[in-house]
Amino acid sequence: MKNILFIPICVLTLVGFSLPVHAQSVVDSPLIWERQKASLGSVMEEYGKVTTEFFVVNDGTSPVVIEAVDTDCGCTTVDFIKDTLQHNQIGAIKVDYQPTGFGGAFEKKVVVKTNINPAGDTLYLEGFNIPYPENVASYYDYKVGNLGFRFSSINMGDVFTNAPKVKYVDFYNFKDLPITLDDALSGLPPHVKINMIPAIVPAKSRGLLAIQYDGAEKADLGFFDEKVTFQIEASGNEGISLRLLTTVQEYFAPVAKSEINQVPRLGVSEVEVDLGKISSNEQVEREITLSNMSPEPVNIRKVVTNCECMQFDLPTYDLEPGEKTTLKLIFDPSGRLGIDHKMVSIFSNDPLNPTRTIVVKSRID
Repeated sequence: MKNILFIPICVLTLVGFSLPVHAQSVVDSPLIWERQKASLGSVMEEYGKVTTEFFVVNDGTSPVVIEAVDTDCGCTTVDFIKDTLQHNQIGAIKVDYQPTGFGGAFEKKVVVKTNINPAGDTLYLEGFNIPYPENVASYYDYKVGNLGFRFSSINMGDVFTNAPKVKYVDFYNFKDLPITLDDALSGLPPHVKINMIPAIVPAKSRGLLAIQYDGAEKADLGFFDEKVTFQIEASGNEGISLRLLTTVQEYFAPVAKSEINQVPRLGVSEVEVDLGKISSNEQVEREITLSNMSPEPVNIRKVVTNCECMQFDLPTYDLEPGEKTTLKLIFDPSGRLGIDHKMVSIFSNDPLNPTRTIVVKSRID
């Protein structure tokens, strides 16, 4: 087994390494971990173990003895020996995770026991297991060229503007040749980046696409259905197109209870509108009152409907304290029959409710 790595903190500073401070659950613990949760992303059974490291510094004045490191699963092993961290020394504990045949999300615990805290500081590994399928052809049945995917679209989910989101998508290379990305001819929009794992995927084997979506770079809010194309190299170049489904949300930092009444607040008079029984031959209009319920200005970033049949009119997107405005909704039910639901989303600078959704219901004859 390898020794825990001890490095004077001044040396790490010279090479640009830094440890953010995260308080432990144990009161007055001198150990400060670089992180307490490591995300391994999606891991595939056939590529074997995945390794990560947890760095820790002794911020106290007395030596800390690492007496044991326990795990809660045989799939997780730790490479360490009992040793001592002096003041301002940094230790590194290497953890190996062996992917299992069980698919789905996982979270594993690693408990580091010391003379200061015999109960242990708890670290976590999280990720998503992708076991090898029994029938590759039926499992990866959506083909894009000679690459097989599980689904015809990739749901990126909610992406916030404070940090890019990465989603790992597994695929199968049905080609008789290995493939790699051609970064020089990517063709991707600025807000999307794609990496291939491993960098070269052998013939007749699986790989991962790490798809990164940057909400700030997108510079827009709401739901997006996008077709993105990247290039792969094999015997020649080939364009691979994927459909991404994403909802971009503006990020707001948590608001302290003492500040709730001081932040922008958008009031919406109705969030569920029932138009009742209507005719498919006539447009229907309904007015919603929007109000500023705070001492700060409210800015409506964007209004989005989920159907071209639902139009809107909004005279102003800025409301001063106490000010109101009218959002007019115009619904054209032409060509529609039966029970109908439409949605109108309002994005604003209200940090408590940055997205408000109005549901418009009707019964069309």
